[in-house]
Amino acid sequence: MVNNVSYSDDIQNWILMNLDGWIVEDTVTDGVQTITPFMNSLDATEKANKRITPTECQLFYEETLDQAYMFTNRLNIDDLTEIEARIFIRAVCKWTASNLWNKYNIRVNNEDMEDTYIQSYGGLLYRSAQNTLRQFINQRITGVIVEDDTDDIWMV
Repeated sequence: MVNNVSYSDDIQNWILMNLDGWIVEDTVTDGVQTITPFMNSLDATEKANKRITPTECQLFYEETLDQAYMFTNRLNIDDLTEIEARIFIRAVCKWTASNLWNKYNIRVNNEDMEDTYIQSYGGLLYRSAQNTLRQFINQRITGVIVEDDTDDIWMV
């Protein structure tokens, strides 16, 4: 069975579900906006937490998919059932959200240096994705040793 991992609107939505208030729009402006303390439902898309382009979202997804393949010792997910493939892809989407979050949320200390700090939301997304993907790691047997006097088989 061939499982489709191509970037799509569903995958984009799964990524954005992990990023509260983020939207994908074709053009991103860096203009100065006035801030109002309360927002209505129409303002949710106009005053999003972060705006990213579809190209950026797709690039981050494709890079994360490659990282997930390397993490799980896979070249594809063709050997997975439809349900397993969906779980795998959703974990990749969560990892993608983590990478996007970390790109836009860097903590800087007083000396303008990047700082290490307590687990952030991006780190929580990353850990959750990694825990899911661990179930899909392909184990590789590199050799088998058989002792002559016993029936014990040792894998190396």
